[in-house]
Amino acid sequence: MKHVICARLFFCAVMVAAVASSLFAQTPAPGIAKELLAGWERAATDITDIAEAMPAEKYDFKPTPEVMTFGEQLAHVITLVQRSIDSAKGVKSEPGAPHKTMTKAEVTGLLKQTLQTGREMIASLSDAQVVEQVKPVRGDQMVTRYGFWMGPLYQVRDHHGQLVVYLRMNNIVPPTTARRPR
Repeated sequence: MKHVICARLFFCAVMVAAVASSLFAQTPAPGIAKELLAGWERAATDITDIAEAMPAEKYDFKPTPEVMTFGEQLAHVITLVQRSIDSAKGVKSEPGAPHKTMTKAEVTGLLKQTLQTGREMIASLSDAQVVEQVKPVRGDQMVTRYGFWMGPLYQVRDHHGQLVVYLRMNNIVPPTTARRPR
C-alpha cells in the first residue's frame, strides 16, 4: 500500500512539474535590460505627469524658504539625468542648475527630451551590456551599466516623491494617485 501511495504522489509531482514547466516556458523572462528599461519608462512617465500637473503659476512654489521651488526641483532632475547621459557618452559635464529661470513649457519640454535620450540609451543595451563594468558619474569604483543607470533612476524617483508633496500642498491629486483603480 505504501508503494502505491508513493507512486501516486510521485506521479502527481511529475505532472505538476510538467504543467508548471510548460506554463513558465510560454512566458520567457524579459531580461535584465528590458526590466531596466521598463523601470526607466515608469519613472519618466510619473515625473513628466507630475511636471504637467502643476499649474505654470505654481512652478515657483516651495514649501519652506530653505528648499528648491517646484521648477528648480525639475531643473535639478534634468541636470542629474543629463550628467549621467553625458558620462555614458564619455562627455564631461559640469554640475549646476542652469535651468532655474525656465518657464513650465521649457522645463517640461527639456525634461521629456532628456528622459527620452536616457530611454534611448538604455533601450539600445543588451543583457550582456547591462552587466558590463563601467565608470560611474562619481567615484572610481567600477559598477555595472545596470548599477550606473540605477543612479539617475533613483534620483528621478526620489524627486518624484518630493514633488508629490508639493502637489498635495497645492490641493492637486498626484497623477500616480489619480490613475489608481478605486
